[in-house]
Amino acid sequence: MNYDALTLAAVSEALRAKLVGGRVQRVVRPSPLSIGLEVYTERRYQLLLSAEPQGPTALLSDEKLRRGTEKPSPLLLLLRKYVEGARLRGIHQPELERALHIHFEGAEGKVTLVCELMGRLSNLILLDAGGTILDAAKRISAAINRRRTILPGQPYLPPPAQEKLHPLTADERAWLNDLLAAEGPLWRRLVEMAFGLSPTLAREAVYRASGAVEPPPPWEMALLTEVLRTARDLLRLAETGAWAPSVAYEGEGAVRHAVAYAPYALTHLGDYTPCETIEEALRRYMRDRAPVEDIAQDPYLAARRRLKEIIAEAQARQQARIDSLRRELPSPEALAALQWRAQAILALAWQIQPGQRELVVEPYALTGDPADAQKSPVAIPLDPALSPAENAQALFREYRKRQAALEEIPPRLAEAEMELAYLQQLATDVDLAENRPQLEAVERALAEAGYRPRAAALNRRPSTPMAGPLRVTAPDGTLILIGKNSAQNAEVTFRHAHPDDLWLHAHNVPGAHIIIRCEGRPVAEETLILAAQWAAYYSANRAMPRVPVDYTLRRYVRPIPGGRPGMVTYREERTLIVSPAPAPKEAERR
Repeated sequence: MNYDALTLAAVSEALRAKLVGGRVQRVVRPSPLSIGLEVYTERRYQLLLSAEPQGPTALLSDEKLRRGTEKPSPLLLLLRKYVEGARLRGIHQPELERALHIHFEGAEGKVTLVCELMGRLSNLILLDAGGTILDAAKRISAAINRRRTILPGQPYLPPPAQEKLHPLTADERAWLNDLLAAEGPLWRRLVEMAFGLSPTLAREAVYRASGAVEPPPPWEMALLTEVLRTARDLLRLAETGAWAPSVAYEGEGAVRHAVAYAPYALTHLGDYTPCETIEEALRRYMRDRAPVEDIAQDPYLAARRRLKEIIAEAQARQQARIDSLRRELPSPEALAALQWRAQAILALAWQIQPGQRELVVEPYALTGDPADAQKSPVAIPLDPALSPAENAQALFREYRKRQAALEEIPPRLAEAEMELAYLQQLATDVDLAENRPQLEAVERALAEAGYRPRAAALNRRPSTPMAGPLRVTAPDGTLILIGKNSAQNAEVTFRHAHPDDLWLHAHNVPGAHIIIRCEGRPVAEETLILAAQWAAYYSANRAMPRVPVDYTLRRYVRPIPGGRPGMVTYREERTLIVSPAPAPKEAERR
């Protein structure tokens, strides 16, 4: 669900109240088509401006926005030149348009950032004081749109005006007559005839006026007049500021989910929840609809997606290799049957005539074993161009070839399956990564494993120092170590842990290695459960309500011979079933 003009008016008013007069302290690029601004007034605000087609937005984020793309874009470099350190002087929305004009004034002069939030046509465009385009998130050449090019050096032209009625100034009698002459449901006629009216607002106006979203025709003029008055009253919220934000839901219990938001009560959808601000309504909707995909919730979304794509491609290759090896792997029964057929040809060679294409063998007649008396005859194909001895030799050669494969393939299959398990661990590492160094650690691991160019990943200087494992002190004073990725897992298990410390890991899924530094001393049940909850949370099963977690002494944990970092086997384990819970944010990282 994209912003409509009225929602953007409410957002614009909220942003003006908090940001105008503030200084831009930081500019980042969370994704290829988004910009994050840190604006300081009486406090620091994180403003996300996104032209991503699946979710264009202008929203204050609860979390600090961070860089999500590796290389700065030309637009980002210009924003750092003109906007970083500048004052935010104003936020303006053209009447009933889905666009914001954010004005800045700094040492390099005045500039305006135009945020066009129009679904797949969304864009972020930086203008100089004279209205000339400096650059844009999406450059649009004349080959793409000859009427409106978005290129550096070109004059900025706003989106073309829609050939529709102005809902607040159009002649009422003409509009009512046009409504009667149009086709389709009443709310759709409103949308098609007047600009600035979204389907959600039109449905709400019709419902408030008639008591139904689609009242059946014929419609009396009094009803149409009331629909028009209601629609205009809703649009005038931009003038009155009498906002009543809400989020509408469908379903019940665990399947109840948000379906719409608006700066007014969504009475036509029935199940709606009022919100204090439009920002709260937007956050509720976005968290419910896309808790992971929302850039405001995940500032590293672009980097995370890129690594997941690399890992997914590598997983597909390993899975294809595993499938191929399994197809090539002969069964012992097939080998025995092949050997039996070769021996049968040699034993019954005297029966085979020149040019014969098949030898039918009675198992009992061949072996004399009473156990074979009830077995059906076996037909053995023959090559008529070969002698019986040559046919038998061909089968023996095939037998020896498959016997060699039976010895060679299982180690290769085990290696491929171990590699696939490591990739699954790296995919979990990406999901669990909380900052850029942790994502860079995954990229380095991919390069070391041969899935990324080594020069690109291993020679790149880390953006910030690599953090070590998480160190947490339990309520009883016991130190607990948490590995947040495969390298840290190997570190906490084989460098920091003593043989008599307790080791924990979510059962049968990729996840963190956790060490309770007890050195053989009894561990309080509360501490054990707490560590198990963290092991469940920092695993691929963190979204499950209950997760089995294995624990054993560290002495019973061994690295897999030839395995990647953090890959282990263990024994003498016991299992707890717990609910996942994150470690405290104030935990110490060393």
